[in-house]
Formats: sequence, C-alpha cells, structure tokens
Amino acid sequence: MGEQRTEGFMRQQGKDRGWRPVPVHQVGVHLRLSFWHYLAGMLALGLLVFPVAWVAGGVSETISLSLGWAAGDPAIRRITNLLALAAIILVLGVVVNMQGRSLMSVVAPEQHLDLGMMARSAGTYALAFTPIVIMAVMSGQLSLGDWKVALALLPMMLVIVALQATAEEMVCRGYLAQGFQVLFGHAALAALPVALIFLALHDTGGWDVGWDRKTNILMISLALSWLTAQSGRLEPAMGVHFAHNLIVFTLAARPDYGLPAVSGFQEDLPDREFSINALLAQTLVYGAVCANYWFIGLRTGFVEGRWRERERPE
Repeated sequence: MGEQRTEGFMRQQGKDRGWRPVPVHQVGVHLRLSFWHYLAGMLALGLLVFPVAWVAGGVSETISLSLGWAAGDPAIRRITNLLALAAIILVLGVVVNMQGRSLMSVVAPEQHLDLGMMARSAGTYALAFTPIVIMAVMSGQLSLGDWKVALALLPMMLVIVALQATAEEMVCRGYLAQGFQVLFGHAALAALPVALIFLALHDTGGWDVGWDRKTNILMISLALSWLTAQSGRLEPAMGVHFAHNLIVFTLAARPDYGLPAVSGFQEDLPDREFSINALLAQTLVYGAVCANYWFIGLRTGFVEGRWRERERPE
C-alpha cells in the first residue's frame, strides 16, 4: 500500500505537465510523511545494526585468520568495519520495506539504479583530486610504500569500499536527509545534522582533538549533501564517496588504518590542535577539488548524463 501511495502521488503531481521523479531528499515532503516516521526508522536501523556488525566481525575475522593474518591485526578491524557498513544496505532495505517503500526510494525514487552515473562521478572526482596527489608527491608528503600488497588487496577493496560508500550514502544523504528535510523544510538546514551524524560515524577521537580530521569529514559531508540536492539522486554522491575512500585507503592511508597502502607513511600522524590557518588551507584545498569536479563533471553534464538528454530528438 505504501508503494502504491508513493507511485500514485508522484504521478499525480506530474499529471498534464510531464511526470518527473521526485528528488531523493524531497520524498518525505512529497509524501507528507512525518518526522516521527523517519525517527522510528532511524531507531530500528540503529537496533538492527548491532547484530549485523557482530556477524560481519565474525566473518571477517574467520576469513582473515584463514589467510594467515595474525589475530588482532589492525587490518582485520578495518575490514570488519567496512563489512559492517556495507551490510547496512540490507538492514536499511528491511526498514524501508517495513515502512512500505522500496530501497530505491532513498537512492533515485521511481528510477533505476544508474551505475554508469556512479562510475562517471567516481572517475571525475579522481581526476579532480589528481593535482592534490601530484603536489603531495612533489613535496615529499607521499612516497612509494608497500604497493605490491596494496595492489593484491585492491580487488577486494574495490568491492568493499563501493558497498561501504553506497551504504553510507543511502543512510545519510538518503534516509536521514529525507527525515531532516521534513523537519526543517530546507536542504541546507537538513545537511547540518546529517553532517554531524556523518562525523560521529567516522571520527572516534575526543571532541577536543583531531579537528583537522573532523573539519575534513564535515566539509565532505556538506559537499555531498549539496551534490545530492543538485542531482536529485544519490549516484553522483556515491561515486565521489567511493573514489575519495579508495584514494585514502590506497594512496594516503596511515598505519593506524591497518591496510597496506602506497603512501609510504611509517608512523601515525598526530592529531593537530585547532588552527585557523590549517582550517583555511584545508578549505582552499577541498574548494579547489570541488571546483575541478564541478567544471569537469557538472558543468559539462558528464556526470548526470545531460549530454545524452540534449541529443534526444524532441
């Protein structure tokens, strides 16, 4: 009944003027759902995550030990976390199904999953980020590390990171953003609590340390929320999230990540105290990456596929 209501309402809204799917962050508003509807879903999601994380931990540890990794290896913990996050897709599917909707209602409502759009977005972000990597190599911040082991793990990391990024986007820029859009009525305001929740999921340090990392996470979340509001669907944000995490894990991973990388870092980098100069520098760096992404992927229509729309005959 819930899915029929969704489809009927969306089609009614577009009657006699060309039916168009509803932007993903506006689904709750268009269906006139209450914030309590989403709050109940958030609580159910939180409760179901724990048994799923426990199972993911057992699976990853069993596989890792069978491959000869030592018990307690940091890589096992990292892979466990990634698997648990990836499994959230199944948990979220159960939650939205219980509420009478399909999983695509938090990705691209009334549309099909566009993996090509996700791949184009990932490639565009990787290209936009390339100047930062080149400058880091030229300045000596990055050097060649254990690239053979990192390359051997790359196929597994491609799959796990893709699922993890997809799951986090479905929860944060999909389900949570819909709920907070209902509560606040504006995409920019809804992006703020989503960013704080996104930070809580990724940062394990104290509130008074590691502000360079915290600022990084907050800026990424806000940029992904903006991208989702602009595109009306999640695949572009999924692609950016996937490419960013893959770059971090393979090129700039610190030893505490537990995964082999080509960064060449021999020891963990200490969390720096808050510095306005560091904040401005970081903002400029990510601003440059976002500008590159916008120019290469959004302005040209490459990511969203608008070039194909223009070529269609009237």
